[in-house]
Amino acid sequence: MRKLKSLDILTSALNEEDNIIPLYTAIKDCLAGNSKLDWNLRIVDNGSTDNTWITIQQLANLDSRVTGYRMSKTFLFDSAITAALDFATADAVVIMCSDLQDPPSIIPDLISGYEQGFDQVVVKIKSRKGTPFLIRVFANLFYKIAYYLTQGDIPKNVSDYRLASRACYQAARSLRESNRFIRGQFAWVGFKKLEIEIDRPRRLHGKSKFLQFPRWRAIWLALNSIFSFSSVPLAIIAAVGGLSSLFSLILTFFLATLWLFFGVPFAGYGTIVASIILGFSLVFLILGIQSMYISSIYEEVKRRPLYIINERTDQ
Repeated sequence: MRKLKSLDILTSALNEEDNIIPLYTAIKDCLAGNSKLDWNLRIVDNGSTDNTWITIQQLANLDSRVTGYRMSKTFLFDSAITAALDFATADAVVIMCSDLQDPPSIIPDLISGYEQGFDQVVVKIKSRKGTPFLIRVFANLFYKIAYYLTQGDIPKNVSDYRLASRACYQAARSLRESNRFIRGQFAWVGFKKLEIEIDRPRRLHGKSKFLQFPRWRAIWLALNSIFSFSSVPLAIIAAVGGLSSLFSLILTFFLATLWLFFGVPFAGYGTIVASIILGFSLVFLILGIQSMYISSIYEEVKRRPLYIINERTDQ
């Protein structure tokens, strides 16, 4: 059995001034029994407008194991975690949210999985306390679609909360595409994996940043995450186009036969209108999916930085 000697705990904070101290305290308490473990907490302040950065600075002054990185603006969560990953140097990392919905109390279980020989120990969510019904439905639908379109690369209800070995997180952070989806990238690189199921608790303080997103943006991010890891929708477009063409040929032959043997039938205004509407709907659906892929390509070819660090506590 291998022994974990060093651990970097990585998190992103956006207006979490009331949660930073409880998070640090909970992490310190749960690792207190492992005196031989060299651990560090790396917190990325993702453009907070409250006192989050001040709190991180105070913690860093009190405990050298805490390091803060302040972003130049608010980036997506996945970009902020990428920044933390780029600074990681330990034998393994733990990726978690800073709002305590990823309970630090199970970090010893994650470490145990690592010491049993697993390179990824991921947390699977059984239930989400305090999450609105529609959001739960949306999340379940997203995971089901993502699971099938990525041939199982993105498992159902697996969160970003995870432990990854050095070999695993170095492989994941080598993927530098602009459309970031951390759990998809860790799923893609593979390695020996263990899943741990938990009931996700309510936030300790504040409001969920995801729930404050406009619904259209949440849907856009979900679709973009899927399209970043699957070309299956393009194959579906080809299949729909082929089936539609085949159906059109069969229907044309059938109508021509009716015309030759039975004369011109009733015009069928409703059927014609319905067919036209269906045809246009399919065309716009196809164009919409293609536009999503073109948008992803556009973001990739610009090659902009994934994040910008404005300030650090260790400099």
